[in-house]
Amino acid sequence: MAAPADLLARLRDPGEEGASARLAALLVDDVLETPVGQLIDPAQVVSALREGLREITASAAAARHVVTRLEAARALLSGRDTPIGQAVPAALRDGLRALASLPLLARREAVLKLLDRQSFRQLVRAQLTQTLADFGRRATSPVSDNALARGLGGLGKLAGQIARPGALGAIASAVSTEFERQVDKRASDFADTAVAGVLAGIAEQASDPARAEQQAALRLELLEGLFALTGAELTDLARGSIEAQVTAVRRALSAWVESPGFARDVVPPLGALVALEGPRPLGALLDDLALRESVGSHARQVVRAALSRLTAGPAFEAWLVELAK
Repeated sequence: MAAPADLLARLRDPGEEGASARLAALLVDDVLETPVGQLIDPAQVVSALREGLREITASAAAARHVVTRLEAARALLSGRDTPIGQAVPAALRDGLRALASLPLLARREAVLKLLDRQSFRQLVRAQLTQTLADFGRRATSPVSDNALARGLGGLGKLAGQIARPGALGAIASAVSTEFERQVDKRASDFADTAVAGVLAGIAEQASDPARAEQQAALRLELLEGLFALTGAELTDLARGSIEAQVTAVRRALSAWVESPGFARDVVPPLGALVALEGPRPLGALLDDLALRESVGSHARQVVRAALSRLTAGPAFEAWLVELAK
């Protein structure tokens, strides 16, 4: 039997045919030939996920670390005054444009379900009300102040006289005030009805096959708008306290982990995913994706590097000597 020193020397051989290289190949080949169902145990995944989420959500130090990194990322983005599209390789930009141009027809009910939300309704309603009210005030303002009527000759002069202090001026002012009140009420009533029509119209257009080209053009314009944003403008879209945002996420994850239905939320979808390919070896799945050769090659390099680090240290040497006794 070889002495520990001789075994250690063989394991530390950096050659392509050295012991570590062959051991790395054996480990990777074993994984590739193992059925997916044996590599991924849904119950173990759930256990590991639950423990990990419990630890990270309970740790104030972990939260501070996440906040620090996110703040650093936001500061980095804020300092960029060039469009973020320039950071995307040209080939990928072209690919995204081609993807956005593909026919994509959504069902009307799905679009309406997505858009018809109380907060979005309130946003649209507020904008409609304000626009209509502003227009109504301009239309019903005293003629002497209305740009539409200032060039109407005698009518404009008469309006100027009415607007002067006196009984006629007071009447004109009262009438104008009542007009504004009526305009505000009618604008509000109209907006309530119009919001439903606006949402239905958006859903109709988004699901109309005859508008496929317009829908693609809209997606392209939205993509170009995203590319045109600078880093600073992108961070402006997500202003607010990062610490408060991280706290909200931590609380939500913590509550989910401790909920009775956590396992039910994770196991069925993961089990269904594993069941699709469970009996097949991982290598067969990679063959289907034309990835076996590249994944296997890189995996062997990674494992070999890890073995080299392990065998080079004194802890492994001491373990090997202990094992040989």
